Amino acid sequence: MLIHTPNLRLLSCDLAHLEAIVRGPRSLGELLNVSIPPNWPAHPQAYPHALDLLRLEPSRALSGWWLYLFLLAEERTLIGCGGFKGPPDALGDVELGFEIAPAHRKRGLDAEAVRGLIRYAFTRPATQSVSALTLPDGDPRARVLRAAGLRAAGSERDAQAGPVTRWRITRNAFEDLLRKAA
Repeated sequence: MLIHTPNLRLLSCDLAHLEAIVRGPRSLGELLNVSIPPNWPAHPQAYPHALDLLRLEPSRALSGWWLYLFLLAEERTLIGCGGFKGPPDALGDVELGFEIAPAHRKRGLDAEAVRGLIRYAFTRPATQSVSALTLPDGDPRARVLRAAGLRAAGSERDAQAGPVTRWRITRNAFEDLLRKAA
């Protein structure tokens, strides 16, 4: 699966991609014929877990509710990754997460990637809102989420991270943003 934005291609991460990441970022670069930025991935420990999940349920990569590699199309460069924690819950909310390599932050590409994920999520009728979690104070991802149209929707406690801020955009708010941009 491939999601297009003006500057990026968000490529659904398949088994071969995850195996390459686990071997080392250089292996992924060779597989995709792209350059891999220094200090990526920021959380390499997450990828063996994702690989195990995909081996148990290969259809995840085709479901759309999965992990995507963010590729800067013109430069043939990987800039980060992100995706969904799963399909929409019973209330129609889908949670996303993302990471951008340090060399590609603060260029607007991070918000573009997040908007691409959000746009994709709202193509699915079951999705009523898209949310994300950040640490409560000074998390740079908050700036990206705000730029992508999400708003702080309250505080909660995450089992691993502790106190977090939940960010959310509803389908109606997203459609309003699209109308204003047109």
